[in-house]
Amino acid sequence: MTTGPVLVRVGLPPKPGLHSHSRARRLARLRSLPRPLLLLRTVLVIFGVAALGYYMYAVANEYVYQVYENWAFDQQIAGRPLVTFADYMGERTPFGFLVGGRNSEPTAPVTKAVERHSAAPGAPRPETGSVLGKVNIDRLKLSAIVREGVDNATLSKAVGHVPSTVLPGEAGNFAIAAHRDTLFRALKDIHNGDIVTFEAPAGAYQYQVFSTRIVKPSDVRVLQPDGGLPNANDMASAANAHGKLLTMITCYPFYYVGSAPKRFIVQARLILSPAASPPPQVDQPAVAVAKPATATRSISLAQNRVPAADHAHTVSYVSRPVRRIQKAQSGAVKPKRHGFWHKVFRFS
Repeated sequence: MTTGPVLVRVGLPPKPGLHSHSRARRLARLRSLPRPLLLLRTVLVIFGVAALGYYMYAVANEYVYQVYENWAFDQQIAGRPLVTFADYMGERTPFGFLVGGRNSEPTAPVTKAVERHSAAPGAPRPETGSVLGKVNIDRLKLSAIVREGVDNATLSKAVGHVPSTVLPGEAGNFAIAAHRDTLFRALKDIHNGDIVTFEAPAGAYQYQVFSTRIVKPSDVRVLQPDGGLPNANDMASAANAHGKLLTMITCYPFYYVGSAPKRFIVQARLILSPAASPPPQVDQPAVAVAKPATATRSISLAQNRVPAADHAHTVSYVSRPVRRIQKAQSGAVKPKRHGFWHKVFRFS
């Protein structure tokens, strides 16, 4: 009895590469390394993980602190000085169940905090570490809590007020400092004419930047009552502010690795204080516009124009780009929706 040929399928050999080696072979190769080299590799991995964890902790600690202190400062102005981090968790985050729900009962109105940090003559100096207020630069999107003192613990989480200088609104030089790689990073883009607002429990102080310069760390003239201004134009700007200056200090260069060798100085003069109210708005009388004899109409094929009903007699034509600008200015733009994490860590 004869049979036909038998076909035997033989699997293809594995391609050379990482997948052709088993886990046991890879572990054996690691064990074959010299012991000092293996120990060094383990130490470097542990050091890298620890450094990354410390950096993430420092950034998260600063960010959470700024968010909470901004909310607590606003509550203090609103009459709730005795709020805690548990109140913030219950009212501003979805994790209120961890601290027993929300606590919306108001506490006693704020009195001592406002009196202590006011700029009245003869007021006692604030305690080290106490919150003085909040500094804002809207154009640079800079907003940070300011605390008394310039020690490492204060500057790691907030902007510090130099204790040897005056408080905001007082005659003299109100100096604050922060690190260049965290809260004062945005100062690299500041320009003359920018408005700096300092919000205190007693009210808001507005300063206008008139000078930026770079000095050595040993140059302490910037802390003098006149700011140590080098030229006559800057001195004239300071004189116009009646001797009330703001000096912001940070390290320079901004992208320097290590301890920066210089200091970046921003100086501004006081232009508005809580005691000074802005000039009243004078209502302009309505001016009647006579109906023109003939209405001219310009037709352009490059733009699709529609009539605007702003005037009772004349016919006006507004192009599409102009209508979009008017729509944005009128507040008809759809608000931006924020995600979950923005609701968890958001400024109040």
